[in-house]
Amino acid sequence: MSKIHNLIFVLILFLVTTNCTGQVNNINTDRPDQSDGVYTITKNKLQLENGITVAKETFINNFMLRYGVTPSTEIRILIDAGKEGGISGLKPITFSIKQRVLKQRKIIPAITFVGYVSFEKLASKNFQSNRIPFEVKLAFENELSDKFSLGYNLGTSNNFTDINITMGLSYAPTDKILTFVEYFSTVTTQTTEHNIDFGIMFLVKPQLQLDIACGRSIFNTEERLFATLGVSYLFD
Repeated sequence: MSKIHNLIFVLILFLVTTNCTGQVNNINTDRPDQSDGVYTITKNKLQLENGITVAKETFINNFMLRYGVTPSTEIRILIDAGKEGGISGLKPITFSIKQRVLKQRKIIPAITFVGYVSFEKLASKNFQSNRIPFEVKLAFENELSDKFSLGYNLGTSNNFTDINITMGLSYAPTDKILTFVEYFSTVTTQTTEHNIDFGIMFLVKPQLQLDIACGRSIFNTEERLFATLGVSYLFD
């Protein structure tokens, strides 16, 4: 486990301290909220997003590496490691693809397809199984003004039996600060989970972003709280 954390730290340190030249594009991340955005990484660019999630009996390092394949397509790898529910180790490695479908046209939102597939053999023994779970979703976004935007996702997982929904409102008071509040839910055949979270992203420089967020369950007898803190870097 410590080797994984050390590798992630070295990657972040290398990218942040690298002297980059050429035109600098502002970073756009898919953390710390629960929604996938419509933005895809610029072709041939690499972006690293890493954070720590803390909750009851949970301490997980969330690592994602994103690469732009075409002007509208990106591929990603997600590696989570830590402690959850009394067991610890490397969680199943997940591969993902994002494909922009439509740009916003007046009231018609921008739309992006997102797919995930996890290989549960690629995990520590405690997290291994023979399953290959997947999730597919559509991400939508409406830019309401220069400062406000509305993002929402609709997806399905667990062999198309679960419905996953998110909806978040973002507000940018300055060019360097972005805030959000979000509702997210999973509807299963047995129950429906309702949650809310809110957070803030701070642009240290065009390629470097810090973030923090926290959330909780709602309409539930058991109160579930979580917090996340992260850093993201665009290798330009």
